[in-house]
Amino acid sequence: MSRTLIIRACAIGDFVLNLPTLHAVRKTWPDKALTLVGYPSTLELAREFIPVEGIYSIESPPWSRLFHEPVSGLDFDGAIVWMKDPVLAENLRGSGIRDIVSADPFPSYGHAATHLLRTLKLGAPPLPDFWRPQSERIVIHAGSGSPRKNWPYFEELAGRLSDVVNLFGPNEEGISRKEILPLPQVFQLLRRCRAYIGNDSGITHLAAYLGCPTVAIFGPTDPRIWGPIGRRSRVIWKAKLEDISVEEVLLALPCKPPRHRQP
Repeated sequence: MSRTLIIRACAIGDFVLNLPTLHAVRKTWPDKALTLVGYPSTLELAREFIPVEGIYSIESPPWSRLFHEPVSGLDFDGAIVWMKDPVLAENLRGSGIRDIVSADPFPSYGHAATHLLRTLKLGAPPLPDFWRPQSERIVIHAGSGSPRKNWPYFEELAGRLSDVVNLFGPNEEGISRKEILPLPQVFQLLRRCRAYIGNDSGITHLAAYLGCPTVAIFGPTDPRIWGPIGRRSRVIWKAKLEDISVEEVLLALPCKPPRHRQP
């Protein structure tokens, strides 16, 4: 079995958009044992989708040294580096890894997930379906990585829904009922709830990719490039977030309760 190093340092949303490519790598080269380097709290998500040999922090030695110099003793047959700065890939070559693919993770055209597949000349695999609804709970997440991405009417929306779970995000304001969960528990909550509603955020990308019915509310970012991908994902997009009404969001929710399926 060949050993392949994959370096991708990014937040949750960007990493979820990377998952189709990792699926395609596993399907195309099933003999590759994958080691991931980046931010472990994000990369641990990969274990829910594909076999992973190891996960390491890019901020710790020996990986952090690659920003400055080659490192001896790296036992890999190849490497995939999705980073804008080419220095790290160059130092991997200096470390004795010959088969290296280095690419900018950000697209010059098209959707980000399609771009990442394109860097390895791979086709898109089927979207996964981890959704196993077991309750009528609707999860809403009013936060995101930036306040300018946050739709202002989540409090009103929560008042119009029954059996709601509010996930707490770093930029949330005005939400009175909050539930704080670690990421593995968020994963399980999303795959078992009736539906999810959120901003342009990592949790929204995760919900959509799992196959959970997802309503993604977009404003300043372009969903044609950065929108969530999934079997049951819908995007509501307007230049001004405040122009998206609560009624529009409610109408985008599934009309009928799901049929419960066995996990």
